[in-house]
Amino acid sequence: MASAMLFAGVLAVITAIMGGQKRAFEAQRRMEASLIVEELMGEISTMGYGSLASANGLAPTGPFYALTTHQIVDEDLPGLSVRVHGTLMHVKIVPSLAEIGVTLAEAKLFIPEPQP
Repeated sequence: MASAMLFAGVLAVITAIMGGQKRAFEAQRRMEASLIVEELMGEISTMGYGSLASANGLAPTGPFYALTTHQIVDEDLPGLSVRVHGTLMHVKIVPSLAEIGVTLAEAKLFIPEPQP
């Protein structure tokens, strides 16, 4: 009886430790994905406006995949009542090709169309 109680206690501690390790690993993956999405947005922000459409697609980035899309939109500038035409870039980091529906990190950036 005492050995069964000891076994149950040890099992509970092991389960708690394993759960904590799983959460720590997931947090580490999300942090890495956040850094990657930030880096990609930095690269996109330095591209010429005419070449933004070429950033579309799915590409491997480190241990993950980056899905980049663009959409031509009109955005309202808050507080100014001005509508600006431009491109909304969206970068989403997914764990693998098999897990495209799982998002680890994502970012959106509106880039206004340059005026002549």
